[in-house]
Amino acid sequence: MHPYQDQVNRMWEIIKLRFRAQKDGYWLESISLSYVLLEIQLRLLLSSRAGTSGEPIPPETIDEKRYLRDLATVARNRGFIDKNTWTKIDNFNEGRIRAIHGLAQGKTSYEDLREIASRATGIMSDIQNRWL
Repeated sequence: MHPYQDQVNRMWEIIKLRFRAQKDGYWLESISLSYVLLEIQLRLLLSSRAGTSGEPIPPETIDEKRYLRDLATVARNRGFIDKNTWTKIDNFNEGRIRAIHGLAQGKTSYEDLREIASRATGIMSDIQNRWL
């Protein structure tokens, strides 16, 4: 069994929830679900043979990385993603943090979250193209 099979099994449910959140304008939910999906996709990618060495990274090493940026940095450093994809992930993550904190501080409107929520779709495609 794949080390992330449980996450793969849940992934389709999360995709449906994200799609519904996007469709209905629930931007905060969409951003949070996008973050989770990007983490799952990077874990799957790192456990594949898509890196420059042609060998998967051991699950123990992957599991040490608890945050999206950390997973993306390992993926970039090991040749699983290019610098451009890493930059998109980093920009999404920084935008996510700024948007959510800005919302809590009254500096960002709920509608402003839409732009951040929409960023993840292209990133997910970039990651999927590496291992599909």
